[in-house]
Amino acid sequence: MVSEGAMTRLERILIAVGAVLLIVIIAGTAYAGITESRTRKLARATVPLAASDNGVFDGLGRIRAKSADDVPAVIVVDIAFPYDASDRQFSEELSRKRGDLREAAGSFLSGKRASELHPSGEAAVKAGLRDTLNALLSLGRIDELYFSEFRVIN
Repeated sequence: MVSEGAMTRLERILIAVGAVLLIVIIAGTAYAGITESRTRKLARATVPLAASDNGVFDGLGRIRAKSADDVPAVIVVDIAFPYDASDRQFSEELSRKRGDLREAAGSFLSGKRASELHPSGEAAVKAGLRDTLNALLSLGRIDELYFSEFRVIN
């Protein structure tokens, strides 16, 4: 038979272990949210394997913009695209122009109405956005864009 004092000690140990596990889970979730590691992983996962043999550029991060509506909607997009990672000059250009590419993508999306950004028109949005980004690049081209996240919040 277990004494009353031993059970209390066992309960305290279990509570302490549970608290430590809870702290580890919260800290891991916060770290993943801060570093956006899940978003980058999803961006890579959305690019078909055949297209991502050389590399996937997901360095633009999450882009937020407001639509051109009278009551603007919030647009959230996370862009990735395959590119030839062995082309060092193009890789450097992408890194160097990262800010300009983000700004151009935000401007492109801000010029659209929420109705134009409906999922049924996603191909047209991707084509227009691709052309906008390619206009800024001189050492290579983006052939196809992938969205790991694309939301229009009214």
